[in-house]
Amino acid sequence: VLKGSVFQKHLKMIRKDLDFEGHEYATIIIGSEPEGIASALSCARTGLKTLLITQDSDLGGYITSGKISKMNPQKGTIKGKRVSLNRGIYEEIFGQFNIGFSSMEYETQIKNLLGSEENLEVVYDSTITGVDIENEVLLGITVQNPEGTSYYKARNFIDATLEGSLLKLCKTPYIKGSADLGLREFYSPVEFNFCVSEVDTAALQKSQKTTNFLDDFQLALLSYKKIKPRTKIVSPTFIILNENEIVISGLQVYGVDVENKEDLEAAYKEAEEEAIMLTAYLKNVVVAFENCKYKEGPDRFFIPEYLHYEGRYRLTVEDIMENRNFKDGIALCSEQVDASKFTKENIEYIVVNPHVYSIPLGSIIPVNLENVLMTGSKASFSSLAATSAGNIPTRITVGESAGLISAYSFLNKTSILQLLNQPEEFESLKKYLKRGGVYLDDFSEHILIGETQEKLAEHPAYPYIKVLAEYGLITGGADNDFQLDSQVSQELLAVLLKNAIIKMAPDLYTLEIDGLLTKYENKDILTGKTAASMILDLLSIQWEDGNVLNILKEVLPIQLTEGFKAEEPVAMDIVYGLAVEAVKLLKP
Repeated sequence: VLKGSVFQKHLKMIRKDLDFEGHEYATIIIGSEPEGIASALSCARTGLKTLLITQDSDLGGYITSGKISKMNPQKGTIKGKRVSLNRGIYEEIFGQFNIGFSSMEYETQIKNLLGSEENLEVVYDSTITGVDIENEVLLGITVQNPEGTSYYKARNFIDATLEGSLLKLCKTPYIKGSADLGLREFYSPVEFNFCVSEVDTAALQKSQKTTNFLDDFQLALLSYKKIKPRTKIVSPTFIILNENEIVISGLQVYGVDVENKEDLEAAYKEAEEEAIMLTAYLKNVVVAFENCKYKEGPDRFFIPEYLHYEGRYRLTVEDIMENRNFKDGIALCSEQVDASKFTKENIEYIVVNPHVYSIPLGSIIPVNLENVLMTGSKASFSSLAATSAGNIPTRITVGESAGLISAYSFLNKTSILQLLNQPEEFESLKKYLKRGGVYLDDFSEHILIGETQEKLAEHPAYPYIKVLAEYGLITGGADNDFQLDSQVSQELLAVLLKNAIIKMAPDLYTLEIDGLLTKYENKDILTGKTAASMILDLLSIQWEDGNVLNILKEVLPIQLTEGFKAEEPVAMDIVYGLAVEAVKLLKP
């Protein structure tokens, strides 16, 4: 396979369109986040002239500013085997780090990788101020930097910024936070990773080898009583940086308006005060920390997901739950869908844990542009699906694929959008991505139900499960156990109905409904009679003791109510259906 300078010379013999002007490129990437780095490297290595534009003065991105010091590749299950899903450029960046890394080590590695690419140029301290669009094709961009204003042209563009700087200028539609779930301007908790010095790291390393020290460390932190109401600690861990310093991760701040500078500053102060108190706590409960000191926090919070732009396809939780293998898949992922952003508690709230699924090309092509790709958690994922598809290793692999796709479309004299609309090209494109270093494989995976090993997607309750999962209203946990046959309390159905209305039909939620359902919030086992009375009360349908079940059967689908008996428990699978059908009927 020809590549690099040899490939470029070969192309120039047959392609006169490779005679680029001074400020013209095959691909321009905006943003030096790790996914942007991956896009720049993969495109430049094809021999095509590539430009990386960053508003920063360095290449550290959110890895450095957020003090992220640990990275683990995704592991998926394909045909019963656990396989690494992030290879190629991901391994080039992080493969040399045994356990963790410092900001300096990360930046040095990035500089070494980019510096060896003769077809890649980097422009620092630059901000996009204007775009030139014609018939959904982006022709060029205006860029402002300390040296003045420049105009750059390219055949394709990749927006690898966190907030979608290019997409905003191109007026690509987007939603904020969890607006698609009925929660306007509700954002994921921001993450505060911090450094602690004067730690006996030699003792830590010894403990890690001889005991379950990490588990003990996590239990110690989870036993800590926080002082700030908005902070929480989820899955805490640490990375040893050197002989006396570590970075602790897992501290988050809940309910922060990430678009409000004052709230971000207040949240940072809260997080730092919590980190200082947490350090003092460790000093007293863990021997290796007896002389420790809080050293510093990150330059700024890491924000896992924030804006979600509209693409040609929107990845959903249902896609993830069904382990979907898209024909236009460009990367594989297996990260859990985590709805813990909706709770202040120190818990993971795993909606579903997929075996493996693919990220479709359609999710990274903006709905209003033909020659632009978008990477990161801002791509066209539902806000809950983004907690899985937007994890950092997957961002990097998608970024690598984006660079290769841009090159492929250019070399084949077709637009990126035309690639999406030509299914006959998919196999050829996938072969190209594989040759470029992206791991792709055909698979057919399913979530199975406990002892029966029945496919979850074939269970009668699945149509309701996927609706509730899309809104983060139910959890299968790491084992995908939705407890379909278990008995439930009256409280569970009442609380599920409240939350289902708030997210699925927020304009219908009233104090009257809240009070009506609150009276059912007790630990008594949910029976057919109680379930029927709760649903009918919610729908404002009159009933009497003797006919409550008959009336309910006239209102709801027969498959939900045919087994109802007044004094017998109602199982969880039926509760899922009751919640969804009740909200449907509540809507006008």
